[in-house]
Amino acid sequence: MHGHQRFGYGVAALLLASSAFHLVVYAVDGGGWAGPVSWRKPILFGFSFGVTLACLVWVTGRLRPVPRRGGWLVGMLGVASFVEVALIGLQRWRGVPSHLNFASPVDAAVSATLAGFAIVGLIPPIVIIAFLAFRGLDAPPSMRLAIRAGMAVLLLSLLSGAALIANGRAIGLPPQATDLSIFGTAGQLKVPHAITLHGLQVLPALAALLTLTAWTERARTRLVALAVAGYGGLVAVSALQAAQGLAPADLTVISGVLLTGSATALAVAGAMTLARLRTGGRTGSPAAASRLNAERTY
Repeated sequence: MHGHQRFGYGVAALLLASSAFHLVVYAVDGGGWAGPVSWRKPILFGFSFGVTLACLVWVTGRLRPVPRRGGWLVGMLGVASFVEVALIGLQRWRGVPSHLNFASPVDAAVSATLAGFAIVGLIPPIVIIAFLAFRGLDAPPSMRLAIRAGMAVLLLSLLSGAALIANGRAIGLPPQATDLSIFGTAGQLKVPHAITLHGLQVLPALAALLTLTAWTERARTRLVALAVAGYGGLVAVSALQAAQGLAPADLTVISGVLLTGSATALAVAGAMTLARLRTGGRTGSPAAASRLNAERTY
């Protein structure tokens, strides 16, 4: 493992530890879970940044050819992620909103810093890693599909995050006055942002579990493709609901059908994988074991 990878994983572990710490604080201190000033923000941001950073570091280790500036990519991501989570935690401890808060010079400086590190330290490395992932990956076809789909969905999370900020600025009210993530009547922009943020964990995790089964690589790739279609459908439903100004649960006929099909595809992919792990993860013959070992080193 290279030094920049150890750095990236170390920062990710620190962010996850921060999330766990604030979860304990929330359990002791209580208070509401929703709202611009709650322990939810350092908990969820610490977790999301931590797992996303760890996944991005893992992806950079599989890029082929190896990027000559891989250390800079991971370094920028690590520093920016740490600053984002630290400032969000700081604002919660101060008892004020973290984003789009211009109530005082300090709050305005924090909001500007959050935006600046996102624009400079997060977006460019993620875009570059996604581009390199589509050029070459040291992984079997099923994992390549999972990583590339996860990176594509992560790029959409950047757009949904920008939409959140733009919507908040368009509303023009302080974050204490209203939910700045609401679009139209009840569209919730946080939902597509959350779903797109975590595709890079869900899809490669499924592909990794499939490597423990005795299925052929072709079968694994097909199952990952089914999961990708299902996850993409969930992204589409969440974005469609938000764009129409509808609450996540206020489904139209089209959204309902798409949600049912997408959830079914994901559930089938997950259930088949888990069932195979329980019943067919072990090979019963030397020939099957030899075939499985050859596929794992493919």
